[in-house]
Amino acid sequence: MALATLFQFIRPASPEDHEAQQLFRGDATRLVDRLRVMFEEWGAMREFVPEYDKLANVAAVNRWELMRLAHESEQLHSPRSMAATQRELHEALTSGARAWQLLANGYRFHKSEAVCDGQALLIDTLAQVDRLIQQVQMH
Repeated sequence: MALATLFQFIRPASPEDHEAQQLFRGDATRLVDRLRVMFEEWGAMREFVPEYDKLANVAAVNRWELMRLAHESEQLHSPRSMAATQRELHEALTSGARAWQLLANGYRFHKSEAVCDGQALLIDTLAQVDRLIQQVQMH
C-alpha cells in the first residue's frame, strides 16, 4: 500500500488536477494580497492617526474582514496535494484575526501589552502566509 501512495505522488498531475492547482493558487494569492494591503494600510495609519479610539475601530473592522477571508479560505476547493497548505492558510488567517482583535482591545483599553502582542502576532502571520504562498507558487 505504501508503494501505491508513493506512485500517486510521483505520477504527473492530470489536467483536472493542474486546473485545480491553478485556481487554488490564484484564490490563495488573492487572499494573501488582501492581507498585505490591510497590513500596509495599518502601518500608514498608525503613523498618522494618534487617536487610540480610531485605531481600535480600524483594527476591529480589520478583524472582521480577516475572519471573512479565513472563512473564504476554508471554502476554497484545493487539490488533495494542497489540502495541508489550505489548512495552514486558514489557520494563519485566523491567527491574523486574533492579532487584529488584540490590537483593537489594546488600543480601546490602553493596554500596551495587548498592542505589542497583536502587532507581533500580525507580523508573524504575514511571515507565515508569505511562506505558504511561496509553497503554493512552487507547487
